[in-house]
Amino acid sequence: MVRRPSETSGAKDEPDLPPNIFVIGLLHDLKQGGYSWRAWGAFWRASWIRSAQIFQMSDELRRSWLRFLALGVPGIVLVALGVFRAFGLNDAIWFLVTSLVWWGVLMFDLALHLGLMVNLESGELQPSLGWPNRLTELRGLAAVTDLADGWLARRRHASTRWGRLYDPFMDGLFFTVAEISLAVIGILPQWLAALVTVRYAFPIVGGITYLLIRRRTLKVRHTAWGRASSAGIALTVFAAAAATSLGLPFGTIAPVLYGLVAITAAGAFITILMKGIEQV
Repeated sequence: MVRRPSETSGAKDEPDLPPNIFVIGLLHDLKQGGYSWRAWGAFWRASWIRSAQIFQMSDELRRSWLRFLALGVPGIVLVALGVFRAFGLNDAIWFLVTSLVWWGVLMFDLALHLGLMVNLESGELQPSLGWPNRLTELRGLAAVTDLADGWLARRRHASTRWGRLYDPFMDGLFFTVAEISLAVIGILPQWLAALVTVRYAFPIVGGITYLLIRRRTLKVRHTAWGRASSAGIALTVFAAAAATSLGLPFGTIAPVLYGLVAITAAGAFITILMKGIEQV
């Protein structure tokens, strides 16, 4: 959806996600190649060349990425110093190394997908990453930015293709790891961790399957059930972690939170299926 200059929108409006013609073309070539190793090689080679071209296309966007990359390193070091004071040298080293490696992975992936920094309202490539996208990327390290990034994107009319695709992905990455970690140490039940994993893996696997079979990009949109599901999972994760660290009883409210997660996850599953069927 591209707005006319005279049109206005509220903070709650969410622009449509237009089809990605480049990806659709690659998917058609992939099918014509019979999904062979050679066809897959051509697919990834063309994707890499396109990413490199866009990385070199906009000096402003590239400098914005470099600044974000550089600012993340001292931030991680400062947190590592806090870990050192609280837990000792060994834990601080592990935290520093793993965080720097993960930050490098996130930034490399972001560099490859700078071409998705297209404003969904104007259709133009943005000159910078923008705070909504920065907050989404930071959620690969923490979840406190979950509400802020979406609100800012709608408020500033700065929704991008990258943000629309990566926002739910980062949600799934963080909450799945958190649920599994809490289940491993016995704070949350294993069935809940499995449910959350399936909850976030289902749309990703379904979306990839849709891309390969239909050779069309999905019209990804946030839904009320999806937001409610993520909110319920976040509440459960933080409540369980806080109760354990403070020595408070979690068992009294646990059944209510587990039920909330299960009900909203079921609603999200049904909504995803209905939205998917509409696009088939």
